[in-house]
Amino acid sequence: MKIFALRIGDKFGQEVEDYINSKLPNVNWIRDELDGVRLQWNKMRVMNMNIDEPVVVIDIDLEFINDYMEAINYPIERGDFLSAKSWWRDSLRDDVSYSVNGGFFKYYPKDCKYIFEKFMKDKAYWQRYYIESNITVGPVNGEQYFVEDSVKERLNLKFLPDTWFTKSVNKPTNDWWARMNDLYPGEWLYLDQYNPDIKIIHKMFSGNYSSLPVSSSNKA
Repeated sequence: MKIFALRIGDKFGQEVEDYINSKLPNVNWIRDELDGVRLQWNKMRVMNMNIDEPVVVIDIDLEFINDYMEAINYPIERGDFLSAKSWWRDSLRDDVSYSVNGGFFKYYPKDCKYIFEKFMKDKAYWQRYYIESNITVGPVNGEQYFVEDSVKERLNLKFLPDTWFTKSVNKPTNDWWARMNDLYPGEWLYLDQYNPDIKIIHKMFSGNYSSLPVSSSNKA
């Protein structure tokens, strides 16, 4: 199984790669943009690779805790597309429903080649579509919604167990934690520490990984 992570631009420093590399085996880094494809949309180039095994594609603003390799090694079959569910409901519109979190994908690239081709055929349109539809905010966003819509056309969309994945923000307030604890599918999300079921945290680090331990524990 191959793991891919995206680092484009200078928002995140070398410490980001050091942290991810300390947690996950043999990460393949994508550091450049395809012509006309901005930032995180470049994750989809993995869908065009000639690989006959599952791949994991992650954002770099992830923290891995507890027995996190269970998420990385979660089994899938041909025709499956695995992601994490955004159970915290952060879509801008109430009349549309999306579930996929863009920070974690697992799939067989050959199953997803049609998604890459669909995007590249009209890449400027799709990079604007979900922003102009008021589903998300710009200036660059929406790839997870495009992927979810496209996966549902042909593939079996699956999710990690809901209690395994969460998001966080810089300096969360008590009110923010209260809302997240209320929405969390398990008994509680955070009470002085994260629920031991949590394996991956999608965080907004703003380029600062100094608080994250660089450790090889639980590394495959």
